Amino acid sequence: MRYWWVNHKKTYRAEIDGGYIWSPKRESNGSRSQFYENLRRVEVGDVVFSYADSCIRAIGVVAARYTEAQRPESFGTGVYWDNDGLLVPLRWEILKTPLRPKGHFEEIRPLLPQIYSPLIIQNGNGNQKCYLAEISDGLALLLKSLVLNLNPDIYQAVEGLTNGLYDTVIEGEIENSDRESTLKSQLVLARVGQGVFRSRLLKIENCCRVTGVSNITMLIASHIKPWRFSNDFERLDGNNGLLLSPHVDRLFDRGYISFADRGGILVADDQALTMMDSWSIDPNMCVGNFSKKQIDYLAYHRENVFRRNHQID
Repeated sequence: MRYWWVNHKKTYRAEIDGGYIWSPKRESNGSRSQFYENLRRVEVGDVVFSYADSCIRAIGVVAARYTEAQRPESFGTGVYWDNDGLLVPLRWEILKTPLRPKGHFEEIRPLLPQIYSPLIIQNGNGNQKCYLAEISDGLALLLKSLVLNLNPDIYQAVEGLTNGLYDTVIEGEIENSDRESTLKSQLVLARVGQGVFRSRLLKIENCCRVTGVSNITMLIASHIKPWRFSNDFERLDGNNGLLLSPHVDRLFDRGYISFADRGGILVADDQALTMMDSWSIDPNMCVGNFSKKQIDYLAYHRENVFRRNHQID
């Protein structure tokens, strides 16, 4: 994943409402601009911080690679770029409380790119020559933290968009691969907890370990090691799964809870506790023993999905 910063200027409303970013291919004098060329470099799942009127006002996830496109009609009059340009589709989440970077500039300044910076390093004002700039993981991490303090729920939404896009990309790669057609079908079905994966899981699990619901038509076959990060074997391995009630699956899939090897529930934070209380889930309950293979997968979940280890990522 890469991180980007876009300075919208007058086009903020059109690009947010339209779900894209757009730039001409060249500057008005015909010269090349790295800020415009950057649209060719973004990939599906990259994260873009949207800056307009001195504030970061939205966060977007790249939904597809660039295409060549004419200047959007929604830009209206008063925009004097060439018609030929580059367009990148994004899925935006608007911040309820925008972040003013200048108010945190002493923290931000040392993390800005020395060239092609989205802000003027001397004073923190927006760089009028900048459109799309790549930023470092360090700056992105700081911005995430600052945005999260003002908008506690934003990263649930962004994470959901990112994961869904990753899954879609991987599914497309599987369908276009040289795998045998039956295997392709089973791998795609496993993404949504169906097919061979579900039937193999039902030989191991027979109810939701948290709620006790045993009507399997009401339960989700949930991967312990997420489908997007698994290899083909792991995607179909019944040991890489749990039968969970839908609300428990959501907590587990988003990393709000995990499980200890001996069946204790691990709770990420107070927000998770509040949700569990509203659903009458006892955080001190034991959900039973796991097999050795399930324990191996749970170690991955605790290290890479559980939010106590990844509060911001």
